[in-house]
Amino acid sequence: MSGIGNNIMSLSNFLWFLIFAVVLFGGMTSCGFNNSENIEPILEKPTSSVVRQATVGNLAPEFELAKLDGTTVSFQDLQGEPAVIVFWTAWCPSCKEEAPEINRLAANFGGKGLRVLGINIGEGEARVREGIKDFGIEYDVVRDADASVAKRYGVIGTPTIVFLDRDGITRYVGNELPSDYAARLNAVIN
Repeated sequence: MSGIGNNIMSLSNFLWFLIFAVVLFGGMTSCGFNNSENIEPILEKPTSSVVRQATVGNLAPEFELAKLDGTTVSFQDLQGEPAVIVFWTAWCPSCKEEAPEINRLAANFGGKGLRVLGINIGEGEARVREGIKDFGIEYDVVRDADASVAKRYGVIGTPTIVFLDRDGITRYVGNELPSDYAARLNAVIN
């Protein structure tokens, strides 16, 4: 009888675990979360004090990261120009789906002064190169090898897309391009 009781208890525990997993991950879509402009970070918060996160209406966090050729790109380099920052990983199918639209965005708005920067989170140089090739990425990419910039920006999934105005103020944060992104970008460019 105790064998049956243990099996029932194990089945009960498994069902509770399954319910918990469905509730916890129910809002997730692929490797990101549903689009939201008021998203809460799920990455572990850094132990040092955070000056600011990329929240709409606030100045975005500073960073300096290396491109694959060794040159660096910093938050200061983006000052004075509107920018789109795309946090991504090479294993993320949603990032791959979004990449062609980000390429179009870069092509359409680059001539108007918009900077587009991809920030790869936590992957080695070879994997980043592979992701750039596989996704067909045509904009600048830097590596956030230790995910410290992603943490400071409050990234909760990939892709995470951030729009910045000329002053570095965050104007949009979400896990996909908003359907009205052209109007939003024209507003920050003009």
